[in-house]
Amino acid sequence: LVLSAEDNGYLVVLFTQPGAASTVARAIDMARLPQCLGSVAGDDTVFVAPSRASSARSLARKLRELFGKS
Repeated sequence: LVLSAEDNGYLVVLFTQPGAASTVARAIDMARLPQCLGSVAGDDTVFVAPSRASSARSLARKLRELFGKS
């Protein structure tokens, strides 16, 4: 469902198949990753906020691993 994961050092943006963003965001929230503060989903885009203790780059790397996009 995830096409790519990008970050700008502050925020991670996941691009998904159309209509899949809420499913992906829910999976991220249910995983309770310590690096992730929370997510917001649109139709085909998920914004993921890193926790203060984690950088967006390391969170993006973790999400790429989880969704097979490394």
